[in-house]
Parts: sequence; C-alpha cells; structure tokens
Amino acid sequence: MLAFLFVDGLGLSDDPRSPLQRLELPTLKNLTGSFSLQPFDAPGLAYRVLEATLGIEGLPQSGTGQTTLLTGINAAKFLGYHQGPHPLSRLQGLLRQESVQVWGAGRGLRVLHANGYRQEYLERVLDARRNMLSAFGYSAKAAGLELLPLEDPRALPPAFWSEPERTGQGLARLAEGHDLTILEDWSLDYSAHRVQDKLDERFLELDAFVKGFLEAHSKATLILTADHGNAEEPWHTHHSTNPVPCVISGPLANTVPDMLSLTDVAPWMRSVLTPSSQNLPP
Repeated sequence: MLAFLFVDGLGLSDDPRSPLQRLELPTLKNLTGSFSLQPFDAPGLAYRVLEATLGIEGLPQSGTGQTTLLTGINAAKFLGYHQGPHPLSRLQGLLRQESVQVWGAGRGLRVLHANGYRQEYLERVLDARRNMLSAFGYSAKAAGLELLPLEDPRALPPAFWSEPERTGQGLARLAEGHDLTILEDWSLDYSAHRVQDKLDERFLELDAFVKGFLEAHSKATLILTADHGNAEEPWHTHHSTNPVPCVISGPLANTVPDMLSLTDVAPWMRSVLTPSSQNLPP
C-alpha cells in the first residue's frame, strides 16, 4: 500500500532565510535530516534528493515535472522544454499511456485520487474544451477514477487544511483500503506565487499533516515529493532550479534504490505495486 502525498513547489535550500531553515518543522526535519542535500537511509525511512530541471535549460514547470513523476519518462526532454501548469496534448498522451494511475487501474489495483474538488469547479473542468486539470487529476480521469467532490467521504481537501493532523490521519485511513492513494497539496506553490506572507503557515500545516499521518501508524508507506522548487525561496515569486526532497517512510522504505531524478519515482512505485509484491513486506 502506497500513500503518495505530492507537494507542489517544495524545493530544498540551505539558505538561512529559507522557511526550511527558519521554522520549527520537527516532523519534516526528522524525515529529511533537516532538509539535507544528501540522501540517507534509516530504519523504515529512505530519503532521496531529486534533480528537478531534467537536464533542460530554464525553470522547471508543473506540467512536465508532474508528468515525469507519474510516468518515469523525462517529459521536459520529450517536449524539448518545460511546460506548465497543466499538461497539454502531447503530455496528455504520455499520461494516458504511462501514468501510474492508468498502469495500476489497468492491472486491477485499487487506486484512489483522494483530492476533493468544489462541485462548481468539477463541472467547469469536465465541460472545458482545454484541459484545466493538473497532471495528477488528468491521470486520474484517464484511468477511469472518480474525481471526488469535497463532500464525498473518500475525499480530502487538497490545501489550506484547518485541521492538518486530522487530515493526515484521514489519508492514512484511506490508504489502508487501497493499493495506491494519491493526494495533491498545491498550497505551497500557490502561496509562493501569490500570498507569500502566508507561506510560513502553509509549511506548519504540512508538518502537522505528516505528523498526523505517521501517528496513525498506517500499514501504508508514505511517499512525499515535489515537481520543482519555489516555496523554499520566498524572496522571489518564480520557480527555482533547486532539487526536491523525496521521503519514503514505512514498510516499503527498505526497497528504495538510489534515486537521482524525478524520473526514478514511478519505476520504483510500479516495482512495489505489482500483484506479486503489492502486499510485501508484511
């Protein structure tokens, strides 16, 4: 069982001005070695540092970064440039064919896209001619997964958690009933672009969310990673070229190989989600 918490715009920085260094974030710092730039392993924990520029000049973007995370294919190299925020036609083709959601659903695995959407937003995006969904939402739709309204008991708010620990516990509970559960948190990237004075609050919410998940003692393994940097450098409003953290905590952490890039996440996920190994180790 995997619980994939995708955090949009979370890069790494050792700059003392960074919220990563200024704030008390005990849970996240414990999992990342205080946001270390060096990978490490510990019992039940694998921490990796992923290159997010994908070898392409320019600032990383969400469309290509998220598509890469979900497929294992270098989407920026595939296009020849970084593209975002939403995946356009060529990336949509990759996601329909190669995303972990489509792959898992096609093999009979229990896959849940846990993001809750406002009903009016759902109606708008599903009727739109041009895709307005993130790569995660688009992949869920392509896999035949239901896009859930916020009122659905299987849905979690994707940002601005009023009770972050309780919401983290909710993800742990949902993950117990599925092979792969995915939740996007886009609040850091949104705040870094638009309301930087709220960034500290968003980081504290994320720390509390992860604390809630871990304290639920779920049998699911948590994956936390990002598509590109941004929120770690609040002295500007654009994306960064910094690497991103990848935390894997739980029973499957001891199966994690070396990872160097966003391209390395999906292959590992597939390797532990195959029918012969999805319930291992106990």
